[in-house]
Amino acid sequence: MCAGLLLLGLGGCGSNDEAPADTAATVAGVDADNDGVRDDVETYIDQTYSSGTDGPTRDALRQYARAVQAAMLDAGDQSRSVTHAESRFRAIECLMARRPVDFPTVFSDLRARILNTDARSKAYLQADGQVTATQIALLPADQWPAACVTP
Repeated sequence: MCAGLLLLGLGGCGSNDEAPADTAATVAGVDADNDGVRDDVETYIDQTYSSGTDGPTRDALRQYARAVQAAMLDAGDQSRSVTHAESRFRAIECLMARRPVDFPTVFSDLRARILNTDARSKAYLQADGQVTATQIALLPADQWPAACVTP
């Protein structure tokens, strides 16, 4: 399942756990509460960052997961792909503001969970391919906390 992830430069899946069959069947997976974050990803976030002080991290991770999920689902639409890419950049900035020391590990582990099937990796790459001609600038570091949004 992780072959597509290696193409993205993740260096591994972050976990040997396979997605349950009901969530791995489609790019969309299961999102029972319709919050834009797949249930398996939400469970991972909640279990991994369960401390009371991890609330801002959980929010940032959900923001990124929501943006990637939308990008994968709209991968065939260039306009939406650009919008979702901007949302992903803002979510990454938010996460960098919340986890400046261990951002690379936290980010890589989450992205591996999100892109846990070949179909999801392909949809992610397709969405990225839609924005190759678009330049999306990162905000200055002092503005990264402002990139955090709550649903």
